[in-house]
Amino acid sequence: MSNQTDNSAASPLLSRSKDESRQEVHTTPVIIASVVNTSPAKSKDQSNDQPNEYRFVHQRIPPRTGNLKFLLSILLLGFQVLFIILFALFANYSDKADNSKYPVYEDLHAIALLGFGFIMTFLKRYGYGSIGFNLLLVAFVIQWSLLVRGWFASSSDQMFNFGINLESLINADYTVIAVLVSLGALLGKTSLAQLLIVAFIEVMAQVVNEFVNLRVLNVYDIGLSMHVHLFGALFGLAVSKFLHFHGVKSQKQAPVYHSDLFALIGTLFLWVYYPSFNSLLSTGADRQNRAIVNTLAAISASCVVTFGISSLAGKGKLNVLHVQHATIAGGIAIGSVADLRVQVYIALIVGSFAGLISTIGYKYIDPLLTRVGKLHDTCSVQSLHGFPGLIAGVVSAIFAACSTFGEYKHELYEIYPARVPMVNSTEFFDQEILTENGKGRSGLEQAGFQLIAIAITVGISLVAGAITGLLLRLPLFEQLNEDVEMFDDEAQWVTPDDYALKLTFANQHSEEEKKADDNQHEDTK
Repeated sequence: MSNQTDNSAASPLLSRSKDESRQEVHTTPVIIASVVNTSPAKSKDQSNDQPNEYRFVHQRIPPRTGNLKFLLSILLLGFQVLFIILFALFANYSDKADNSKYPVYEDLHAIALLGFGFIMTFLKRYGYGSIGFNLLLVAFVIQWSLLVRGWFASSSDQMFNFGINLESLINADYTVIAVLVSLGALLGKTSLAQLLIVAFIEVMAQVVNEFVNLRVLNVYDIGLSMHVHLFGALFGLAVSKFLHFHGVKSQKQAPVYHSDLFALIGTLFLWVYYPSFNSLLSTGADRQNRAIVNTLAAISASCVVTFGISSLAGKGKLNVLHVQHATIAGGIAIGSVADLRVQVYIALIVGSFAGLISTIGYKYIDPLLTRVGKLHDTCSVQSLHGFPGLIAGVVSAIFAACSTFGEYKHELYEIYPARVPMVNSTEFFDQEILTENGKGRSGLEQAGFQLIAIAITVGISLVAGAITGLLLRLPLFEQLNEDVEMFDDEAQWVTPDDYALKLTFANQHSEEEKKADDNQHEDTK
């Protein structure tokens, strides 16, 4: 029996054995699973024998040992106690209550929990981490974002006390989305303790970036494509680069058929609810209507173009990776101007261009960044969020320059408060302006500030992400082993006993299918 066990370590497919029961293992490093051989080929002499069984061995990942095994518990419980104290000191209910947007707020929740949760489940060994870590980060970031945003919104005479209402929760959810975008770049490569530090720092950086651009510079970004998608993508990429200077190579970073299907479910949730994402911050029925129509037009165009370019790049075959991600790029690209009078055909053009760039990014640019720049991006967030977010920023500058009072009337100054004419100017009296807080910007000046906001977003996200990545390299945070623990749920989760068995079959079938495809390709040649 000992000889058989020694041989088993050399090959995943072991010698045949009879009447061996499956051994249940929870914490031991090796699991042995038996599978009945159902092959019909059997001679008459073998008809009375017991069914033959094949034994598979999978090396289990043992629990962590040493002082770091309690680090996650210390961080989670410590942060929660800190949040309780801070909310007790500074937070209260707001006197301004308007719950009319609560149904759409739930759409935003669905995007965060279901859309982002499922779209990251494409990794064959990381389903628990994709959905579970997503859930925890949502709960963590909501609390921390409410505090940080509340402090920024409060004045000094209020002693940093602030009220919380539905609007506060909506704004916190947008920060959640930014963190989840960054998670896509880091998925499978970091421990949960490291992800908490990433989220803690990113919330502060994202709120500062948004405050500078939207409050100080009076930049317009109604769907927050620059401040959520572009920021989150670049922040995550910077963390990934400075945490892993030489890139990451792992055979576990691959999908299987059913994991890609789960990821497509996430795509459907994002596709369905994205008009809510872009229209939630709009005010007035007309502007909300335009945001919904423009978003649906852009996301539909990006979907059609993605299928077309994917088929072209695959010589007649579609790539499910392109369909999972690039099909929603149009919604991001139109986000910054979603509620403007952009015209439906322009929204279709923007969405089509975003789908084209995103698909090309997945096909050519991401592999180039990995190979040449040693920049590992698990979910290719640069192609899904980074490029469309950049497109959105440029489009916002174009429409800021083109928007006129003749087209929008007084609605122009609701959209661009800095364009309100200066007091005592000719325009101020001719247009019967009711507010005196304008800066008298022209359309071109507003466009310049939109472009400046892109540069500020890029700068803050990259610098903050780089600092965070370097911080995560400290000995305090135990790094995941690249060959064993990365992209594997078993490194941080208690997995069922059939976890190893299912993966053994998946790997075996994947190898067999790969060999069959190679042989078929050689025969065709």
